[in-house]
Amino acid sequence: MMNPPHLGHLAVVDAVHAECGLDRVVVVPSGVPPHRSAPTVSARARLTMAVRAFADVEHAVVSDTEVERGEHGEPGYMIDTVEEVLELPSLLGYDDLVVEASLVVGADQAATLTSWHRWEELLALARLVVVRRPDQLGDATLAAALEDLATRGIAGMRVVDMPSVPISSTQVRAVAATRDRPAVAQLVPGAIVDDVLRLYGPS
Repeated sequence: MMNPPHLGHLAVVDAVHAECGLDRVVVVPSGVPPHRSAPTVSARARLTMAVRAFADVEHAVVSDTEVERGEHGEPGYMIDTVEEVLELPSLLGYDDLVVEASLVVGADQAATLTSWHRWEELLALARLVVVRRPDQLGDATLAAALEDLATRGIAGMRVVDMPSVPISSTQVRAVAATRDRPAVAQLVPGAIVDDVLRLYGPS
């Protein structure tokens, strides 16, 4: 969701890029999220913050595809996003370029994947990469979720372990509401401190 982006999101991108040898990590801010209520801050504002937050991360690309779909009233299903990414080389005239996609999710999302829209097609198109953090989901629960996916025929899954990053978007919003600029600056990239204070500070 990235509501707003924070340093924990950057840490996840760096971890999966290094551990999985990915050429690029595509960051996808949500437009109309299908599984939860839409944030009060607009999708376009969250997209702008994400672009600024990841501007100096060479291995990250921020996609506006789900925000664009949301502005047309369409839900942001990940299967549609992955299909667009895989079709992009052909649309640009690179018919011989082969693209392999990985779907990077947190451990908590891995436990709910079978409720996602067209999840079987999604995991047939993209290898599943699960980021496991000590503060997110118990090992037994994650193991059960991965075993369930394996019994359903999903192969090639990878788990990336990373240290706990004690930052959440909920925490950032709460700190921003106090207008504590130095505290916000400890939680989000410097390029978006002003945006976070303006969008999430007291009205």
